[in-house]
Amino acid sequence: MRKFAVLSVSTFWAVLMSISSAQDAAAQTLVPCSERPTALSEPWIPSGMACLERVLEDSSAGELGYSALAAVPSVDSRDGALLYATRPWAGQVIALSDGDGDGLPETPTVLLEGLTLPNGLTYHEGALYISGGAHLYRWRAGVLTTLVDDLPTGEFWTGGVAILGDRLYVGIGARCDRCERSDEAEYGTVLSFTLGGEDRRVVARGLRFPAALMAFEGALYVGDSAADAAFAMPQQDEINRFVPTLNGDIPDFGFPACPGGVVRGGNPCTGEVSPFALLPTESIPTAMALYHSEALPALTGRLLVVLNGSRQQVELRGYRLVALDLVETVWAGTMNGVMPAQTLNDADSEFTPDEMSYRGSGFYPHRPLSVAVTDQGWVYLSIGGGRILALRP
Repeated sequence: MRKFAVLSVSTFWAVLMSISSAQDAAAQTLVPCSERPTALSEPWIPSGMACLERVLEDSSAGELGYSALAAVPSVDSRDGALLYATRPWAGQVIALSDGDGDGLPETPTVLLEGLTLPNGLTYHEGALYISGGAHLYRWRAGVLTTLVDDLPTGEFWTGGVAILGDRLYVGIGARCDRCERSDEAEYGTVLSFTLGGEDRRVVARGLRFPAALMAFEGALYVGDSAADAAFAMPQQDEINRFVPTLNGDIPDFGFPACPGGVVRGGNPCTGEVSPFALLPTESIPTAMALYHSEALPALTGRLLVVLNGSRQQVELRGYRLVALDLVETVWAGTMNGVMPAQTLNDADSEFTPDEMSYRGSGFYPHRPLSVAVTDQGWVYLSIGGGRILALRP
């Protein structure tokens, strides 16, 4: 069992500073993938796309460790931390640093504890913003500040957190899967605040479980999943895109769209906003990251989406990391598997994603949780059971 040190602020910074030189050296040179002791052959990824490596494996973290990831820009990583992660049941945020000089952040240290179900992270201009339960927190320069302590809570956990311009945005789930909707309530919304937690506004409605939230080029992207009753209907999970306004019309994404919340996706009975992209029903998007680097050309310009996976169903849907093709800020209509995905073009080796999971070549019975992309183009993915993997050249 991996034990975490809980350090004072001064000691924490000293530990991180002590390993920064090794980290810088590792970033300069990468040995071939086949020679790295952390290289993995499973879960399957497309052949030649990247080197798949183990970053961290800690079964004591449980199925929701590590539920959210945030990469640290290289300009700020001189303090040693490369990646932050949440452990909601423990009430912790973990800082991960490169202790052995291979460039991967395999050394965890407890940065913060005593938080309420921390489950969303974003890093912005030297500050880490954290959403969890009824709270929004900011950690900056060793100081933790509670910005908001009365977010709506219910059946669905507080969703993702993002920053666009000078505003902070957080996804709020519906009160429950079958509750009647009240347009005056803040359930099933995206809420907006100043970076100091003030000027509270609703900027989107009609969402069920907005766990995935991302800002890009003046717009917000929010993932959402369909009601349990919709499982028999195809392509009912969504990614929605909208430009938030503080004084204009509030987009309504329609949950519950029709009686029972069964029909979604621009159905004429609702008048709801059409989705940006459609996903398999109950594949449950929980995290997104735009891949803007040339380090892994197969992913350049694509939107990476974590599909956490269906629940209480014989058929497996999701349990994957996928890439959506984008033409600038428009979905091109193609979803490609990143992990698990085929390794060979041999027809005899072709399995569906479900078959890969059942054969042990995917994530199942664990679930993928979150994804983060560094400014050098490395991709980190967290998986239930306390695993973090990396895709890098």
